[in-house]
Amino acid sequence: MLNAKNLSKMISMLLAICMLFTFAGCGKAVSDTSSDEQINYGDEDYEIDDGDDTVVVDKENKTTKRNNAASYNNSNTKHTFTIDETKKESFLESVPKNLSGQEVSILVWWNPFDYEKKKWERFTAATGIKIKPIYVTGDAYLQRLASLKAAGNSPDIAAITSGTYPSAIMQNYFQPLSAGIKNYDPAVYDVDSMNLLKWNGVQYGAIIKGTTYITMGLMVFNADVFKKYGVKDPNALWQEGNWNWDTFVSTASEIQKKSNLVGLTADYQGFRLVQTCGEDAVTIKNGKISNNTSSKTYRDAYKWVNDLQMIGQYKVADFSLNLAGFKAGKSAMYVGENWSLQKGERFENTSFTLGYAPLPSPKGKQITIPSDAQLWGFPVGAKHTTAAGYVLEYWQNPAFNEVGNEIWLNDSVAAFCDWMWSQPKSFKISQGIINYGGDYEWGTYAYECASAGKDKLDSTMDKWSGVIDSNIKKISKEFG
Repeated sequence: MLNAKNLSKMISMLLAICMLFTFAGCGKAVSDTSSDEQINYGDEDYEIDDGDDTVVVDKENKTTKRNNAASYNNSNTKHTFTIDETKKESFLESVPKNLSGQEVSILVWWNPFDYEKKKWERFTAATGIKIKPIYVTGDAYLQRLASLKAAGNSPDIAAITSGTYPSAIMQNYFQPLSAGIKNYDPAVYDVDSMNLLKWNGVQYGAIIKGTTYITMGLMVFNADVFKKYGVKDPNALWQEGNWNWDTFVSTASEIQKKSNLVGLTADYQGFRLVQTCGEDAVTIKNGKISNNTSSKTYRDAYKWVNDLQMIGQYKVADFSLNLAGFKAGKSAMYVGENWSLQKGERFENTSFTLGYAPLPSPKGKQITIPSDAQLWGFPVGAKHTTAAGYVLEYWQNPAFNEVGNEIWLNDSVAAFCDWMWSQPKSFKISQGIINYGGDYEWGTYAYECASAGKDKLDSTMDKWSGVIDSNIKKISKEFG
């Protein structure tokens, strides 16, 4: 049996592994290699068959639509981020011809998906700009960026992740975004989220609307269990505007009593549930980092998560079951993430009907989507920032995907994920502050606070508040 100390270490390790998938939109992690050679894409054909859907390509009007898509009954069901051949061709034609022949390198930690390969191939064919992925393991991402910069070989595009924001900016790894992107079309760029993640009033990274390279938390559930026992499921409660912490507890309790399954499980101690309160352990405004752990709203969220567990008041959650327990049919609900609803990922094949909904709101109808702070920008020393700006937008814009290479399980899932993009987001930006200096792990923090028990929660959070204060002082001393 694992003791608390070892379990804490395991949680931290799992979080590190999770980052490989979280930030890559679940791209497969690969080992770092000494070779930076351009990938060979092969001769794969475009896939038109999309599982449950029939894809219809209107070549004359350059549009793609779907028939027989899985039903999705929420009022906001339109698949917003659809493939648009006209916009795609217009964008490609707008790329300056004098950029042809340049090679844009991207620092990545996953094997490119087929739809990425097809996009890169088409972009190169149309513009003459080559795209070169540089592979590195996720846990060594910033170290590899630093070594490339020191050697005068900075990649042209790299990520500022939850674990490296804002330290990667403070340590001068990134140029202002204006080095490669002059104008941010609000129809394309998630400007609201980008503004939340500015540093000293300057944009350093971009987020494209609808991109799969940002993680958002959600609820998945065993729809067969809810149907069998006649319990209203999370999706139905959400669609009627009645999906909050209270209704979640009553639903979890009811399904648990009737089915003898645990109501809820989650990986990483359910920290996404804490994020639904809309606050994080730190706040950043105009380059000033503030400790937010004493906020009543934030502490109440952790108290609620403690109360959900077998150690708490409601006893409807067992996080030790995690993903494996849910897929084995031991729990009715699971705290998941948007990338897990992609083809080839966690839920492509389940022994039961998979349902999904947003995570419940604390009170009322307003849903806040727990998200990870991930930005893509241009490292200091990048040699092709202008070309990189065009590559970045083309690569991450879902409207520029190739026909038949949609990555979601079906259109219903795609529409749901589109809907999440339209909602307010709560970013986990404390990770980079808690991890600063390498003395502490955000994963250990999340585990200890979520598992403290109500009586010890305040003292546990007070301990970590001291860590945050200490790290903020370090940052202030080193960077002003």
